[in-house]
Amino acid sequence: MPPSQNRDEPRSALESIEHELYDPKVKINEAEIHQIKNQRAVDLPSSWGDNAPVIVRAETEKGLSFGTKMFFAALIVLLLALGFSAWRILSLRNVVSAANIDMTADITPYVEGGEVTPLILTLKNRNTAALESANVTLLYKQGTGAQDEQEKIQEKRELGTINTNEYKKQDFSVSLYGSEGETRDLVVKLEYKVLGSNATFSKIVTTQVVLRAPPISVHIEGPEKLSSGQTGVYSFTVKNNSATSSLPSVLQVILPNNFTAENFEPKPRNRTTVWNIPVLTKGESKVIAITGMFSGKQGERGTLQAKIGSAGERDGTIGVVYASQTTDVIIRSSPLSVTLDLSSGGRTSDSLRYGDKAMFTIVYSNQSTQALEDVSIKMSFSGDAAVYSSIDPASGGFYDSIQKTVTWDKNSVPDLAILSPNSQGTLRVLVPIVQKGTNSPTLRTTITGSASTNSINDVVATVSKIYGVEGSAKLEAHTQYTNSSLANSGPVPPEPNRVTTYSIALKVTAQNALSNTKVSFVLPAYVTWRGVTSDPQAITYDSRTRTVTWNIGSLEMTKVVAAEIGISMKPSQSQVGQTPVLTSGIILDADEDVSRVHLRSTLSALSTSLYGESWQENPAIVKAR
Repeated sequence: MPPSQNRDEPRSALESIEHELYDPKVKINEAEIHQIKNQRAVDLPSSWGDNAPVIVRAETEKGLSFGTKMFFAALIVLLLALGFSAWRILSLRNVVSAANIDMTADITPYVEGGEVTPLILTLKNRNTAALESANVTLLYKQGTGAQDEQEKIQEKRELGTINTNEYKKQDFSVSLYGSEGETRDLVVKLEYKVLGSNATFSKIVTTQVVLRAPPISVHIEGPEKLSSGQTGVYSFTVKNNSATSSLPSVLQVILPNNFTAENFEPKPRNRTTVWNIPVLTKGESKVIAITGMFSGKQGERGTLQAKIGSAGERDGTIGVVYASQTTDVIIRSSPLSVTLDLSSGGRTSDSLRYGDKAMFTIVYSNQSTQALEDVSIKMSFSGDAAVYSSIDPASGGFYDSIQKTVTWDKNSVPDLAILSPNSQGTLRVLVPIVQKGTNSPTLRTTITGSASTNSINDVVATVSKIYGVEGSAKLEAHTQYTNSSLANSGPVPPEPNRVTTYSIALKVTAQNALSNTKVSFVLPAYVTWRGVTSDPQAITYDSRTRTVTWNIGSLEMTKVVAAEIGISMKPSQSQVGQTPVLTSGIILDADEDVSRVHLRSTLSALSTSLYGESWQENPAIVKAR
């Protein structure tokens, strides 16, 4: 307890606090917490004076709280958004939209091929603004061919201005061709502009139709499987399916590269597989037959395709394709294998020479695991290279001089009655070749082997080859001085350090027709090109390589061509008593047109020795002055 004190005496601030703390009669009141101030209050005490209170009650700060402010901000944003939306909705009343354009293309879902079918287009403008410069275009593929311009139809109609709530109607006529059950798209495109804009807007609607039977059709019939080399017949039937007569049309057949056509019935247009089909009455048909064979390995396919349509802009082509069909033919390898080899004049080659005794060797074999019965081998000849009266089947067989064929079967060769698995045999035939040709002769040979088995009765093997007879191109070359069409000068015999001019005379003779024919030689360093020739257009000189070339080009059979080339020589003192050469070896290059054989021959170099000229002393040896 603090010491007693007179109650009437004034207490200091410290004594008052101590009295309040220790006086049991004093009721302790709950202290008030200061409010947080956001700035320094100017009335806060700066010292502990006698009259400064220890706890000062803060004034409550007035204003809106943070949450209240955020609420009012969000409310303002919401009101702005509602106002903008209302303005946008009201303003869109004058905007043109494709969604407000109703377009309908009405046509029967099933269309008869080739018949005219109506299509009705209706449209309504529900926009508040007019559609200006409006037009509609109908687009569709009319035929069944490639997507070229002749197959596409584009029909455009001008509609002008389409006002608000105005209807427009357009009638179109559609004619389609194609296979039965084929689906075709018909596209209608509307294009328009709006007031105040140069842009073009569009709207597209598409409708589908299904084609029924085409008015004129084509159908392919023939074997679906053939052995390599086996002959097959394929029929292409064109039929008019409409109730009226058809229009004239064109049939085009596309044959694969591995198909060799042997016969057409009837004959197509010249060098094509295109036929003109005349008018066909109701239900009438026309058949085109093609006979030929496929080549290839086991499992390979060959695709035949036929198209019937209107005549195209160019002769022999199709415009609009009415109908088309394709068929695949599977090639199977034959168990009977046949090979052909040629040996002629002691060499093995695929070319012949005049006067050869060509020996053809045929090797046949059974490459299957089962026996082949009734084997027959037939070799046929054509062309003008063989001496047909002297053909000799050296290993038996029968030669038919009229058909120009040699046949071996079980009657002439007993081993051909049954050919065991993995066994083989050899046949030979001797074919003499003509001594000279009149038109680049060739020899064509075709071997066809046939047999039968228990499971396959049409075993066929075929091999064909064409042999060209090599002719000869004769080259002659001489040096001339007086016997020349070109003027020459200088001393003869030549003298050192003096110029003497000469002419090089060339002549080429062709036994067969030639192409790419040329003669060339090189001039030595002491020989000069004079630039004088009998054929300036064909004879040239390359100063870099010092090569003279006579480009003859094509040369007809048995034709002879000649040319003269002017040169000059200035011998040196070291060449006295010698016969200087004027050219290198002279080379002839040529290709035979038919045999495709490249001919090349080289003559020895020409010198100052003169051909067919008479001189008192040797004109070739350089004479000392």
